[in-house]
Amino acid sequence: MTVSKEIVRLRLYLLCLLGDMAVLLAAFTAANLAVLGDFAGEPGKPHGVIMFAMLAPLYALLAVQGGAYGISTLDNVRAGVRRALWALIQAALLMLLIVYFGKIAERLSRLTFAVGFLLSAGGIAVVRLVVARLAVRVLGEVPHLTAVILDGVDISVGPHVDLIHAEQAGLRPYGHDADMAARLAAAVGMAERVVVACPLERMDDWSVALKSLSARGEIIVPELLRFAPARVDEFERQPTIVVAGGPLHFRDRIIKRLFDVVFAGAATLALSPVLIAAALAVKLTSPGPVLFRQPRLGRDARPFQIYKFRSMRADRSDVKADKLTRRDDDRVTAVGAFLRRTSIDELPQLLNVLRGDMSIVGPRPHAAAARAGESLYWEVDARYWERHCIKPGMTGLAQVRGHRGATDDHQDLIDRLQSDLEYVTHWSILRDIRIILATLRVLVHDKAY
Repeated sequence: MTVSKEIVRLRLYLLCLLGDMAVLLAAFTAANLAVLGDFAGEPGKPHGVIMFAMLAPLYALLAVQGGAYGISTLDNVRAGVRRALWALIQAALLMLLIVYFGKIAERLSRLTFAVGFLLSAGGIAVVRLVVARLAVRVLGEVPHLTAVILDGVDISVGPHVDLIHAEQAGLRPYGHDADMAARLAAAVGMAERVVVACPLERMDDWSVALKSLSARGEIIVPELLRFAPARVDEFERQPTIVVAGGPLHFRDRIIKRLFDVVFAGAATLALSPVLIAAALAVKLTSPGPVLFRQPRLGRDARPFQIYKFRSMRADRSDVKADKLTRRDDDRVTAVGAFLRRTSIDELPQLLNVLRGDMSIVGPRPHAAAARAGESLYWEVDARYWERHCIKPGMTGLAQVRGHRGATDDHQDLIDRLQSDLEYVTHWSILRDIRIILATLRVLVHDKAY
C-alpha cells in the first residue's frame, strides 16, 4: 500500500519529537552522572530523570505551539533550531518557577540542571540536522505537497508535484456539486497546495471549486506578468492568484487532532452510562438498528458515514436527507423525540471523532441532498464550499448562536454559514474550548425535532 507524503512527513515530525525527548532524557541523566557521580544523585535531591520528567512535557507543548515541528523543521533548519531552543528556554523558566513556588529549590542540584540544559540545547540542534537530512532523502528537495491541475492550459512542472489532467480525472468545475467536490478531493489526495492552469473564462468556476478543499488553492494567471510586482504568489515562475488559503497550519491540525482524541476518549468513558441507556431505549422501544448511518460531506467535501442514535422508525428513516425533519414529524419515535430534544442522539458522533471523520468543534456536516427551501445548499450561496476546508464538528459556532434546526428558507442557511466562515477564519484551540462550554447551555433546545 502506498503511504501518502503527508503520512511520511508526519512520521518525520514524530521522529523529531521522539528525538528531542531522547536527547532531554540522555542530557539530564548524563548531567546527573557528571555532577553527582551516579544516576540516583545525592539523598533527598531530585536527580536527572526527575528533572527530565518536569521539563519534557512543558517543552513538548511549547515546541508544538511555537512551530518547532512545523514545515521549517524540514525546509529551514536554522528556523527550526531557533524555535526549538526558544521553546526549551521557556520550558526551563517555567520549570524553575514551579520549583520556586513548590519550595523544592533547596533540593535541586543547580549545576546538574545547568549542565543538563546546555547538553539538551546542543542535542536538540543535532536532532533537527538529522531529521532535515532524512526529510530530503524521503521527500526530496522541496517538501511542499503540491498538485497541479491542467484544464486546457499546459505548463511545464518539476518532479515534485502531482500532475492532474482535468478532463481525464473528470473534473469539470462549472456547476460545482457534491459529486464534483468528491472527485476533486480524490484527485488531489493529501496535497496541501493545489495549482490550477485554466483559461480565463473558467477561473471563476475553479475559484469556487477550490474553496471546498482544506488545501491552499491557486490559479495561474499568465496575464499578470505585466503586473509582476503586484502578483500574490508564483509557481514555476508563473504568477498565481491565491484564492484559498487552507485555514489551519500543519501544527494547528496536529494540536486540534490531539485535543479531539483526548476529549472524545474522555467523553466516551464519562458518558458511557448515557450511551448504554440510550442504546437500550432505542432497541427496546422500536424494531431496527440502534445506530442510524447517513452519508455526510466532511473535510474537502469527502463523503463519510455519520453515526447517530436512530430516532425514526427504521422503515421510514431518511438516509439521503431528502426531507428534513419537521415539528411533530410522525416518522420520529417517542424515544427519538427525547433523544433529539436533549441532543443525546448526536453522542455516537464521538466515534466519528475518534475515527478522524469529524472534530469536536467545527461546521456541522450536511447531507449532499439537504436543501434550504427548494435550493441545494451550494446553490444558495457560492461561499458554501469554504466551510468544507476543515473537518465538520459535533458542535460549532453556529449552533451555540442558535442557528440550528430546519432550513425552511435561504436565510436560515446564510445565518449559519456566516458563523461557520467566521469560525474557519479565526480558529484557535481556546475558541474551541469556549464553544464546547457554550454548547452545554444549548444541549436542550426547542429547534430539535
